[in-house]
Amino acid sequence: MQEMIMNDDMFVPIGVVLFIFGILIGSFLNVVIYRIPKNESIVFPSSKCQSCGNSLKWYHNIPIFSWVFLGGKCAFCKDKISVQYPVVEFVTGLIFVAIYMKLGFVWYMPFIALSFTALFSLVMI
Repeated sequence: MQEMIMNDDMFVPIGVVLFIFGILIGSFLNVVIYRIPKNESIVFPSSKCQSCGNSLKWYHNIPIFSWVFLGGKCAFCKDKISVQYPVVEFVTGLIFVAIYMKLGFVWYMPFIALSFTALFSLVMI
């Protein structure tokens, strides 16, 4: 069964989509990891630089890519942004892909992936 899944023509495209979905979830996990210990809302206000307090634009919040394009620095004050942010996003993307590689695309996969990401966020807090 596993060999059949690995040879499927849709394996790579589905894996890419799941990785992208995973890094989006990872971006949200960064909010959870940062705000929950401070008793802040995970919904409002929008993301801001931890150093200068400027609200980030939507294009500053693109998982992994924004950190790379900004050189790991704030677009406003140029203070360093922790490497933890892209690492959490990348690892979350890998979690989604690894679960897909192990189980295939099954109906309960989202529940398992979200369980793993919840545990991952608890570890990071």
